[in-house]
Formats: sequence, structure tokens, C-alpha cells
Amino acid sequence: MIIRLAKTGIVEGPVHKSHAKVSYVGLHTYTFNLLVIENIVIERIQSRSKKLCETLEKMCKSDSDNLALKANEKNLVKTYLAASVPHLKNIENIVRKFVAIPDNVLANEDKLQEIQYTEAEFENIRGKLEEFQQRARRAAVLNATLKEELQLIEQFSICADNTDRLSHIIESGIGCPDISDKIHELVNYYEQFRTYLGDRASVSQKSLYNMKDDIKYIDCDMDAI
Repeated sequence: MIIRLAKTGIVEGPVHKSHAKVSYVGLHTYTFNLLVIENIVIERIQSRSKKLCETLEKMCKSDSDNLALKANEKNLVKTYLAASVPHLKNIENIVRKFVAIPDNVLANEDKLQEIQYTEAEFENIRGKLEEFQQRARRAAVLNATLKEELQLIEQFSICADNTDRLSHIIESGIGCPDISDKIHELVNYYEQFRTYLGDRASVSQKSLYNMKDDIKYIDCDMDAI
């Protein structure tokens, strides 16, 4: 059993753990229960009295002195507690001054409420937020489309490079004869052929297909080939 100090006097009983009571009126106003201070004072007095009696017990030799010392320990605690009652209110006031928060100061958890919005302003902000969200979604879709097009362009570039490389391989591997010097001969043959048709002269098969003497004609038996 330890001693508990009440406002009306000194009574014995267990010390209950107390905590600061916080009330919110407009801004924060901190109210400390007097019981918190009382418990702190009681614990300090009991601790000091116990240490003092333990020191005196080491100096006492007889058992009777020890019994008297233990009895006096309780009386000492009661005396100190009674003497501390007038000072509890002063201690409480000092604590209030140290822990009190001015009305113009917001606690960290209340700083979000520093700016107040009307209902119209809130609806306007919410409308802008929805618009930004829609823009973000459209931007995400556009970004995905551009990435897909970029992949297609890269694939097309690879195919075009492969096609150019294959074309170069084919062109460099197959030799094509130069027939530019035969064009003039072809034109002359055509002019002669047209002249023959215009005169309606009878032309033999040999003369028709061998209009130049310098061209050699070889008769071949097609059945024997």
C-alpha cells in the first residue's frame, strides 16, 4: 500500500496512472489533471524517504531502532505530503505556462485546417482535380500509343535495312549485259521493217528476218534439237 494525496486530505490507496487530458475548443487547449502532479510529488517523497531510512538502518544496531525507524518513515511521508499540498496549485500553474499552446499556433496535426474553403471553392477544386485526372488518363493513353508507333517504326527500319542489304547482294551477284549499244541497231531494223510493210512488196521469210547481210543466219532443224 502506498499513500495517495487527495484534495481533502491524505488517504491511503493505490496510485492510478494518470495522463494529460487534452480538450479541443477551436484550437488546442491543454488541461493537465492535478492528479498527475500529485502522483509525481508522491513518488518523489516516497523515494527520498525510503532512501533516507535505508541509510539510517545501516547505521542502527538494534532491532528496536529499526522498528521505530520504519514507523517514523510513514509519518515522515505523511508530513511531507501535507506540507506539499499548498504548493501543488502553484506547480500546476507553472506547468500550464510551459505546456500551453497560444491560440494563434496550430498543432502539427491541425495545420491542414489552417486554410478553410467554402463549399463553392471546394467544388471548384474538386472539378479541377477531376479535370487533371482525365488529362492524366489521356496522356497515359497517348503515351502508350506513341510507344507502339515507335516500336512499329523501329521494326520497319529493320525490315528496310534488311531489304536494302538483300537487294545489294542480289545486284552484286548477278551480272547484267550492257545492251545500250544495240538500241540503235534495233531502231534501224524497225525502220526498215516499217518501210517494207508500207511498200507492200513481197518479202521472203529470209529477207524479212535477215535484213542485214552482216548478220549471220543459221538454219536449224527444230525437230532434231
